[in-house]
Amino acid sequence: MSTHAKAANLKEKKKTLCGACDTQLEPDHPGIQCPQGHHYCTECSQQIVSLFLSDPQSYIPLRCVQCHVELNTSVFERQLTPAQMEFYYQNMLVFVWVKELVGPDERLDNCPFCSYAIIRGKNDPHLFFCERPDCHKTSCLICRKACPSITSDYLTEAQQEEIFQHFTCAELADDKSVFDLAVENGQKVACPQCGLAGMKDDSCTHMTCPTCSQVWCYFCGKRLEDCDKAPNGHNSIIDHNHDWEKNSKRCPMYFMQIEEFDKRWPEDEAQCLMMFHRNRSLRLLREVFEKLGKDRIEKLNHHFHVLDSCGFSLEEILNEDLTLIHGRDRVRRRNHRN
Repeated sequence: MSTHAKAANLKEKKKTLCGACDTQLEPDHPGIQCPQGHHYCTECSQQIVSLFLSDPQSYIPLRCVQCHVELNTSVFERQLTPAQMEFYYQNMLVFVWVKELVGPDERLDNCPFCSYAIIRGKNDPHLFFCERPDCHKTSCLICRKACPSITSDYLTEAQQEEIFQHFTCAELADDKSVFDLAVENGQKVACPQCGLAGMKDDSCTHMTCPTCSQVWCYFCGKRLEDCDKAPNGHNSIIDHNHDWEKNSKRCPMYFMQIEEFDKRWPEDEAQCLMMFHRNRSLRLLREVFEKLGKDRIEKLNHHFHVLDSCGFSLEEILNEDLTLIHGRDRVRRRNHRN
């Protein structure tokens, strides 16, 4: 089947499916819809609402659970029951207002065990003392776990050890942030103009940012203005796809085109997307290893188990071949000889 036939067949088969349960939906269904085209049925939308309301500070601004693009608030609000709506307006809008008050050298810290929050300096300790009367828990803002409350000058050996563990949290906080960001960014690509990130659907690699209208390539992540393009074209993103098979600076229009050239790639567009993001995740994690070094990574994993839980083995991160498309240099050399 030709590439154009595959693309046409893909469009014919494309349906609106719930991103959580795969139920087929009507195009104008009343559930949550995000700007990147991810949809959720009414039942799954209610589960997402419950998740958001269970820890509102962690989910503001409201974002799609699949691609993390910010949701239109009206799309979210129409899912709320009267009781949820009351909570939303009494609490969540207050949290949004408070976040707007946070200065450049400040951060908004919240208790992991209740809704209490306070604005503090960016360099304040990572131990958090909740002042809410019915909570009063002491917690670590890095691992989000409770710490022993210090009620006297005497600490047991177990309490001393637990507090020492949270000092290690603070010591490793920056490294953990770098590692966690690599894992997160492996599953999305950011607009090169404004930074809005998400995961593409099963259409082409041509992206237009819903926030800043920047046209860019999902495959290489470059702006239209920065993409390598065929000469004598119309300065279109399509010119960036011309002769991608023999020019490593250019990219295919569809992921499923690659299989015709590099047999490691699957024919299915969704599986291609998974392969692309697997490669991206491994590449970013390998950069983290090169930046932090083996000893710091091992210490980070011993304390937080970040490597054990990231979904990739050390062998995959360090040694897997991360060449996205094989054979282009060979084609270019052959064409040059001819």
